[in-house]
This record gives sequence, C-alpha cells and structure tokens, in this order.
Amino acid sequence: MLSATSARSARPLDADRSCEACICKLLAGRTRGVSLVVSVSVVIPCYNRADTIAQAVQSVLAQTRGFLELLVVDDASTDGSADIAERAGARVVRLARNSGEPAARNAGMHTASGDAIAWLDSDDYWEPHHLETVVPLLDRYPDAAVAASGVRFVGSRSGHWLGQIPEGPPSDVLRLAFYDWLTPSITTVVRREALMSIGGFDESERYSVDFDAWLRLARHHKFVASRELTGNWRWHDAQLSNYPEKQWEATYRFRKRTLDDVRRDGQHDLADELSALFRKRWNADVHSAWDKDQTSWLRRLVELAPLVPDLPRAATRKWSVRSRIPTPVVEVVRACKERRRPSLRRRHTLA
Repeated sequence: MLSATSARSARPLDADRSCEACICKLLAGRTRGVSLVVSVSVVIPCYNRADTIAQAVQSVLAQTRGFLELLVVDDASTDGSADIAERAGARVVRLARNSGEPAARNAGMHTASGDAIAWLDSDDYWEPHHLETVVPLLDRYPDAAVAASGVRFVGSRSGHWLGQIPEGPPSDVLRLAFYDWLTPSITTVVRREALMSIGGFDESERYSVDFDAWLRLARHHKFVASRELTGNWRWHDAQLSNYPEKQWEATYRFRKRTLDDVRRDGQHDLADELSALFRKRWNADVHSAWDKDQTSWLRRLVELAPLVPDLPRAATRKWSVRSRIPTPVVEVVRACKERRRPSLRRRHTLA
C-alpha cells in the first residue's frame, strides 16, 4: 500500500525514501487507532477542469490515512487537465474520446485495484481527515458496501449537507432513497466488488448517475455514514448540479425503474411501501414548485406523474390546471392574499 506522500509520482523520491514514507504513514495510522484493513483506490473523473484539478489532487495527497493509488480518469480534456493532474502527483488514465462522466467512472472502477474506491469530483476537494474518517467505517462494518460523510458547500453557495444515511450501524436505505437524496458522491467510499456486481454506472445516462448507482446498490447492500464534514463541494457555473430540474427528473426515472425491479422480484410489500414514499415525494415537489413560482418545473412534474404509482387523478388534474395559470396572475392572487392577512390577524386578535 502506498501512502499519500509516496503516491506523488511527479516528485522524484528514491525507492528507499518512498518505502520509508510509506512505512511511516502506515505506522502513524495505526498509532492513531485507524484500521488499514480495507485498501483504497482514489478515483477522480475529470473533464476540462484545468482550474481545479490540482487542488483536488493535492487534497488527496494531504490525507492523514494512507491509500493504495490515486487515479485521475481524464475524459479527453482539451484544456490540459491531464497534464496538470500528472504534474500534481496523480496517475492519469487518458480516455481516447470524450465519453461522459459515467464512462469515466467505470474506467476508474475497472482500472482500480483497491478493495474500495473513494470517489472525488475534479472540481471539489477533501479535508485532510476524510479517508481517516470514512474508510474505517467499512473496516468496522463488513456488511456495509458504502460509507460516506457530510459535505460543506463552497463557492457561490454556503452551508453544508449531511446526506440522509443515518449515523451508526449499517442501514437499509432503499426507503430513504425513495423520498430523498442519499449522499453526495464526493465523500463516498464504495466496495469495488459491490459496485462491479451492479455493473457500475449507467453510461446511457448523464444526470444523477451516482443516485442511480446508490439506488441499485441499496437493493442488496447496506450503507453507513459519519456526520463529519470531510468534503468540500464547490458550487460554480460550469457544473451539472446547476441543472436541478434535469437532476431531479432523472431521479424519478430511476425510482420507477427500481420499483419495477422490486415488483418483478416478488417483493410486493416492499413495493407498496416504496410506492407510498414515491407519492409523498411527488406531492412535496409539486407544492415546492408552486410555492417558489417554478412554473416550468411544475409542468414537468405533472408530465412525470405517470411514473408515480397510484396518484389520485384529482391531484394530477389540480396541479395540471395550476401549472397552466400564467405567472402574472399567480403573483396578483398572492399579493391580494398577503394584503388580506393583516386584517385577518386583527380580526382574530379582537375576537
């Protein structure tokens, strides 16, 4: 196992110094009580991230826990990202043509040799204790296939996100996935064998491909998480996350596909539970779109309604009508309601 320090192939270290650094890193991990049973390959899919890839790589090399290898899978970048990653200290896997994020992830999955894969996006970065926090969860819980932690938003958005995986013993999270998003991929460490067993990432998709993989994994495997914020999720203009409607729409298709698989396997009670959660998700989304004046998204949710089993026809008709009301009319009605509220409050107080 190579340490973070000895993985810096771009820096000339002789063999003795490299081995010494590796041994020191391993011993340091053990003295801190960190289990090193699970070997970890770090994989960073990359396409045209010349401005951020070096920071991503450096955040891996700064980890306080050792790892086996650091792979940057370059998806035929045209801005020199691959060369920058190599100079920063990563081993670069260069794809011959631009094939999309799922293909880059799968190339990393097939190239990696570790027991588990720690995923990081090329525009994000880790805190130094990320691997030391997350990987021991897989050591501690052999029945878990996915371990994760929370993320901190940086850039144009502030705050943090812990994901929906409960902290503690490994959990069956399929039900959670039918109502919410499970976890951001940048802090996940996934057992490679489990990921291979589901065929990796769906290369026919573009949006929310990690959510699709987590759904398929959740059918047969457990997840575990830490509440530590160990990942930094950068928000900027050039990212797929800036298309939330397309991301969310994809999750509807993935849930429907999973639900069909569950019924096909004869798990009818589970399918009924998931269907109820799916309806709850749709109702929450249409109310949110209406409250936020997201007319185009509301119309798309009405179009997606056939994917959600057993939705009452009255509900779909109501939201179909509302989605066609011109925005100026909605604004006038809401303004009138706001003007009426103070008088209603005064009446209530006098009464």
